[in-house]
Amino acid sequence: MGRSSTHQEIAQKITSLHEVAVISHMRPDGDAVGSTLGLGLALQTLGKRVSMWIEDAVPERFSFLEGAELVTDPPEVLPDGVECLICLDCGEPKRLGEIGRRLTESAPVTINIDHHETNTLYATMNLVQGSAAACACVLMPLLDALGAPLTRPVANALYVAVNTDTGSFQYSSTTPEVMRLGARLLEAGVDVGDVNRRLYQELPLNAFRLQREVLSNMALDVNDLVVHYSLTAARRRELQLRLEDTKDLVDIIRVLRGAKVALIFEELEDGLIRISLRSKDPAIRVNDIAAQFGGGGHPMAAGIRKRGSLSEVRCAVLQAIRSALNSQA
Repeated sequence: MGRSSTHQEIAQKITSLHEVAVISHMRPDGDAVGSTLGLGLALQTLGKRVSMWIEDAVPERFSFLEGAELVTDPPEVLPDGVECLICLDCGEPKRLGEIGRRLTESAPVTINIDHHETNTLYATMNLVQGSAAACACVLMPLLDALGAPLTRPVANALYVAVNTDTGSFQYSSTTPEVMRLGARLLEAGVDVGDVNRRLYQELPLNAFRLQREVLSNMALDVNDLVVHYSLTAARRRELQLRLEDTKDLVDIIRVLRGAKVALIFEELEDGLIRISLRSKDPAIRVNDIAAQFGGGGHPMAAGIRKRGSLSEVRCAVLQAIRSALNSQA
């Protein structure tokens, strides 16, 4: 476990480097992609040689961001010349994927920049702010400390990161500081109408079919306080879904009035069960529930990957949810 560092200390370290790699977690969301591009493109403007890696491809909905084509799969071996691996929006090395985890072990210096309360401080230098709404919110002061210009491509990437991780500025994490950051990004040239159209108003037909599938087969529990849906690997194949198509399924059902907790159980091809958890009640901390099964995340949004049958895992997690709800009664 490394030490905690300040924005200024990390800026000084990065300034001394010539070549770095930026990496984020597998199955990337908007914060992972936006933060990777935001930092990577900003460092390029400062004359750094930068590689940007994410184990899974950039989801199609974020492909409009300038520089998205520069984000590639991580290499099996750290390339010669890379002096530092900067890990973004990732609470523990295994979330980087197996290759990414190995790269953290071989890199001469690692920097961990994140906003998850459950972060394990696994890098040489760690900048973790669990109260931040998005990793991009932690990054912005670093870019300022580096003296990096806030170009339009960087601003667009950071805006996507903050926008998606705050639920389009709907979640309670949307503080005055977040809105001030949003204003800075707009002043730097973000076209809000265009970006939001690309993010939320251009869904492929398959996405509508998937929404129908989820709404038709969701289940309720604990007097309708819990809503959940299960997707088997066989059903995913029948629907011809890609992994990125199922990323935000939980958002479809979390809006149910009266529900306090929403869950998606997804059977992956490798025998793992992926669970997405969302809470709408601050008293129900889903990251604490996820931790019981080796997962983690935020109090209101967390995830688990657990090996076992879909029915067994679902039963165990739902029982933990029931216990949490009963303790609040």
